[in-house]
Amino acid sequence: MNVARNHGNPPWRPCWQVASLAGLALAVHASAQAGTISHSVEPGDNLYNLAARYMGNPHAWPDIQKLNHISNPHRLKPGTSLLIPKVSSTVTASFVHGEAWLVDDAGNTIKRIAHGDQLNEGDIVRTGQHSYLSLEFADHSVARILSNTHVRLDRIKESGLVPQGQRVIYLEQGNMDVSVTPAPKCNSQHFKVITPQAVAAVRGTRFSVGVGSVSATSVTQGKVEMQPPQPGKSRSGKMLQAGQGIAASGNGLGEVQPLLAAPDLSQLPSMLPEPELLQFDWPAVNGGSEYQYRIAQDEGMEQVLWNAASYSASATLPSLQDGEYLLAVRALDSYGIPGYEAQHRFIIHSHPSSPWLLSPQQGQPIDGNGILRCTPVEGAQGYHLQIATDDEFRELVVDSGPLDRCQYQLASLAEGDYYWRVASVNAEEEGRLGPYSQPASLTVSQDAHTLPIIAGEAYWTSTLQDARYIAQISRSPRFDTLVAEQELDSPRINIQSLPAGRYYVRLATRLENDTGPFSDARIIEVEHEDNGMDRTWFDKPRS
Repeated sequence: MNVARNHGNPPWRPCWQVASLAGLALAVHASAQAGTISHSVEPGDNLYNLAARYMGNPHAWPDIQKLNHISNPHRLKPGTSLLIPKVSSTVTASFVHGEAWLVDDAGNTIKRIAHGDQLNEGDIVRTGQHSYLSLEFADHSVARILSNTHVRLDRIKESGLVPQGQRVIYLEQGNMDVSVTPAPKCNSQHFKVITPQAVAAVRGTRFSVGVGSVSATSVTQGKVEMQPPQPGKSRSGKMLQAGQGIAASGNGLGEVQPLLAAPDLSQLPSMLPEPELLQFDWPAVNGGSEYQYRIAQDEGMEQVLWNAASYSASATLPSLQDGEYLLAVRALDSYGIPGYEAQHRFIIHSHPSSPWLLSPQQGQPIDGNGILRCTPVEGAQGYHLQIATDDEFRELVVDSGPLDRCQYQLASLAEGDYYWRVASVNAEEEGRLGPYSQPASLTVSQDAHTLPIIAGEAYWTSTLQDARYIAQISRSPRFDTLVAEQELDSPRINIQSLPAGRYYVRLATRLENDTGPFSDARIIEVEHEDNGMDRTWFDKPRS
């Protein structure tokens, strides 16, 4: 039996003129055709309340009377079964990123939710780590389900009998952001979010609700009426205006709090060249105990690609594909109430990828007439190399390019300590450079020719500590088949033991269980015979 949950709220009352008998008959016929549900009559039931509970409109009780051929609507016999027209609607999964599942009452997965799926009244939804799901209703109200959240679509009433609609979502765990399309003033509670500790009822606004050990609600637009789950004379509600929030626990609603100010993101970089990870740091907000952040590409921050939380005023996440993005950050106060949100626009520029460095190896001096060598990059038109006396490359001593090959012949460079870096020239946009590699130290010494040559490794300079990478190597630039795939714990790969030939190697940075996008392929030529030496992981066949 499908029993709707009332949560102690009075029946919904419409603010529209009752339809004509002919129009009402058509609506009844349409509802019956759409399906019915069965209700077992209990003591105290009446058609008015049943119509309010199941159909969202107490004045639709004649529909139930007609469908069940009830001669006396004032006398319902307990234990008998009634058919009630099913008035419900679906909600659309308008955006899905990461893992979102439809689950049963026990939490077992029924199916993975995909973009465009229609969810029904009573469905239970769970999202995974760093995942995001937007649910759009018929009136374009949107419920944004953040990561690690568990919700149930308690009630979705949208039909000709319920012109303003009713939407009730039960938030068991996690966080939601909701934008509600305004409804007529007389329908003040057409959207509700219910938590174990409180009920947030709105007519048209934007607000956030989170559930952990307590539930916290904040309002940035409009207003929200807050009620305890079972309101009574001693447990009155409170009205939140824009700029206010409240926390609720088993002891009831707390005091209304002003929202924290938006974080200051003005000093964050706007251009990120070839970032291994995305790392942002901002000044702590006074009174902030935690920060929630999300990243999207659209102006409205609807299509969120990453959302997470941090106890420090910082965010670290895997890099993303090249493009323009928006970072949004808000602070939570000691009650867990989200404050105002700040946004920052930034651009990721990673392609064409910078070459890796081959020679000289790190720590190996080079003669003032020696040759700097680096790996070619698949798709690059040429290369641009710089040498400077400082690691910010303000004092250049060499600025050469475009180079046809990824190497450079020094010309009597004076002894001393330098830095060098290389960029690829974009083949599709003539003359446009990709990002430079991170500066690598370079020592020029007249005695360098007497030192043994360190060979067999390609390397790159990383700004990260304890960085981890996934390296893939293939004979094909399409990577349709792999020679090997391996996790690296330092910014270098061994190439000496590869059999002779050309190899394509691409790299992605790991962060815990998440991986960023793969780089362009670097090309490694190995020019020696396979002499039976013990092979590295690169040339061992994949199992």
